[in-house]
Amino acid sequence: MNNELNQRKFGSKQKDLSEEYVSHDGKRAVPEGLRKFLDLDAELTKNFTSFMQSKLPNITKSETKFMEISGSGYIWLPVCAILYFMHPFVPKQLPINLIMAFVLDIVVIGLLKAFARRRRPPTRNPDFFKSIGPDQFSFPSGHASRTILIAFIFSLINPFFDIGYLNFGVSLLLWGWSLTVCLSRILNGRHYLFDVLVGATIGFVEGYLVSFLWMSPERAENILNFFSDEAPEI
Repeated sequence: MNNELNQRKFGSKQKDLSEEYVSHDGKRAVPEGLRKFLDLDAELTKNFTSFMQSKLPNITKSETKFMEISGSGYIWLPVCAILYFMHPFVPKQLPINLIMAFVLDIVVIGLLKAFARRRRPPTRNPDFFKSIGPDQFSFPSGHASRTILIAFIFSLINPFFDIGYLNFGVSLLLWGWSLTVCLSRILNGRHYLFDVLVGATIGFVEGYLVSFLWMSPERAENILNFFSDEAPEI
């Protein structure tokens, strides 16, 4: 009798565990090797979160939530529009290039999330902004890729200042902000460690790609003229 009960409990536990590793659409099961890696990632994330909470006991949920919001696409896309209407104080080249970079990031992260369909951590806290479409999935972290890309652009491609020490100071702030946003995604229970590491790597790759695609003022103006009724100046 006891053996039969144990088998039922064990069988039920195995069934629950296997269901945890079925994709959101219920059509794909995760291979055993990948499942073991995901288990390790979840365990490392749990240990890392506990370690950080023990070392930073005074950090509040509102502080990590603020960092999360600061790296959201819901914030940065409107920033591009604001920068565009700040012309001539801000050259039109900047918002046009930023939009190009963000569209690239959205497409790359969206496709990877739609393909991987990794569920978010079970202890997750809800995002300030509602997740839409593939953004409901965990891998990779869009916040990590986006903030790394932003720091890359404003420190290496289009610095705020021409003076070396000023640019160095701003760059430190940007990279520090990006790192903090990445950490907040883990501490808030929105991502696993691997999600954030891959997201950050994608951000660096996108940054290098954007540096080659970065449009000159003349090219950006030509693109604007193409989508407007204004004839290009000759």
